[in-house]
Amino acid sequence: MQKADFGNRHEKNPFLSIIFKGYGIELRPVRPQDLPCLRRWRNTPKIRNMMLDSSYITPRQQRVWFEHIMNRVDQAQWVVWCKGKKTGYVNVKGEGYLQEQPYVSGGYYISETAVRHALLGYAVTLMYHDIIFDYMAVPLIKGVILKDNRSSLKLNKEFGYRKVSENAESISFTLKASDYSKVRKKFLRYFKDPQ
Repeated sequence: MQKADFGNRHEKNPFLSIIFKGYGIELRPVRPQDLPCLRRWRNTPKIRNMMLDSSYITPRQQRVWFEHIMNRVDQAQWVVWCKGKKTGYVNVKGEGYLQEQPYVSGGYYISETAVRHALLGYAVTLMYHDIIFDYMAVPLIKGVILKDNRSSLKLNKEFGYRKVSENAESISFTLKASDYSKVRKKFLRYFKDPQ
């Protein structure tokens, strides 16, 4: 991916209409018809208990969330598609226009669907980082993961994240674009269509 030319980027969020494809998956912007499955996935104990906010989401809360994000220029939200089926969620958040940030945060999860497979987590992780570092050209990711989320902690370590601090429940980390570019190559061999 190359950095996009956003033209007059202060008019709207360009990520409301961009579909990203690669690694055998697609990331499509969240639409109203996606809300029931996003809410269902998010409320499963396996996903909900790995969130910093583990509260149960009602249909009304999901609608309010969607209405709130629709015109934001500091966020992007996608549904992960694999083999023509919805299977997960990705988001990126900044403190202003995403393509102008010194760093962003975000996250993703994969649901227990029929298309889930062993490399899906790597595919989503690669796409997430490619969007941030290559397409948006943001140089740094900052984030927090619960200590109980062992699979995410392991994945972050594999992708070169560095621990910044920790408390009793969570670990704060960062990843620089330069560190990601070094480790990215070792995962590409698993995918026929990396870009």
